[in-house]
Amino acid sequence: MAGPAIDRLRELFGVDAVPGTLNVRLAEAPPRDERWDYIPADAIAPDWQAVTGQAGYFFVRVLIEERYRGIAFQADEPDYPPDQVELISDTRLRDALGLGDGDAIALTIVGDTAIASTD
Repeated sequence: MAGPAIDRLRELFGVDAVPGTLNVRLAEAPPRDERWDYIPADAIAPDWQAVTGQAGYFFVRVLIEERYRGIAFQADEPDYPPDQVELISDTRLRDALGLGDGDAIALTIVGDTAIASTD
């Protein structure tokens, strides 16, 4: 995500997101309950669904490794893996945490207990 999409995410979520997302596989699919919100693709940009093929996003505010604020989201698309989330943050998480492919991280829904951690 770049340019106008980053600006729109800042407006919507209050996170000054760095470009790009960190994709993580969770140990199990997180429960999609009332803590999760939904935003249709056209709320990000008028042509966002046409560009991405995604109808919208389920999202929740998270704390990453107990110190970095972020948003975990799942795309609303037929084949999106239920145990995968993408993270946006105001920190380059891969660099800040020294992450390599397959490394584990902890995610906590803000104000709640941990939803899951990566393998």
